[in-house]
Amino acid sequence: MSRAALQRVLPALVSLAILVWLAADVDPEALAGALSWRVVGWMVPALLVYGAVSLWIEALSLTRPLDRAPHPISKWTAARIKCASYLLGIVHYALGVAALSVLLQRRAGLPLGRAVSVVILISSIDLLIVLCLAGVGAVWMQSGGPAVHAGVLFLVLAGFFGGLALLRTPTSLGPLDRIRSLAIFDGMRTVPIRRLTELFALRVSFAICFVSICGAAFAAFEVRAPLIQIVAGVLIVALVAALPIAVAGLGTSQAAFIYLFSSYASPETLLAMSLILSAGMLALRALMGAVFAREFTREALRETRSAPA
Repeated sequence: MSRAALQRVLPALVSLAILVWLAADVDPEALAGALSWRVVGWMVPALLVYGAVSLWIEALSLTRPLDRAPHPISKWTAARIKCASYLLGIVHYALGVAALSVLLQRRAGLPLGRAVSVVILISSIDLLIVLCLAGVGAVWMQSGGPAVHAGVLFLVLAGFFGGLALLRTPTSLGPLDRIRSLAIFDGMRTVPIRRLTELFALRVSFAICFVSICGAAFAAFEVRAPLIQIVAGVLIVALVAALPIAVAGLGTSQAAFIYLFSSYASPETLLAMSLILSAGMLALRALMGAVFAREFTREALRETRSAPA
């Protein structure tokens, strides 16, 4: 098997292996019993609202750093481009990132390096926000060692904003100037501070949307957990799910979900809840991609396949 084929197959094998391992420790009848029409009644409207609000935030997040592009894209175009990347990201996370970068390059008239830098900028801000919110939640929940956690959070924030300052400073950095001038850092280096501030606010709103849809799942399954535990826990699950070792986080997110919330519900209920969340998000993104971005999806898939490995 070629390396490329192995990279495509391995995430599916990881997801399957973890799900089989989790299923071996639960009662199938209890798992089925955790599902009800109440869950459907809660989750379907919640997912539809989440899809609309989160896609609007994604469109704004893409247009803010590109208002000075050769061909600024509309919010509607940005939303459809994001939908196309959702659909391909289901197959593989890297494919979704590549699709979004290629489509931004073509529609906004950007060099590919500049388009990639915008995607990396948004992803970096997302990672920073999730790490900080999850870390603050962990500090809040634990009685021991808050200074250690606070120190780690300080290092994360200092590292990000310190790196941002170094990239943007007009002062020469000597040999590091070659690294700073790489196209991949163009977004962090050139996006105006005002736009960066707006982007941070938008990505915080996106994280709140994600926590809200997870909170709807807790309400649907009548699992009562402290709000701070839900916020910290689901953001940690999001970090685990983002690791590109499984298909759309399937398996890895379920294992993390059961581990983090084991004090509040049975493994069967937690597995059912996490599977409904994962399946609902995947179905929503696939539907959004199929309905709103079919031509973009075909274009992105063609371009990313023709790109050199």
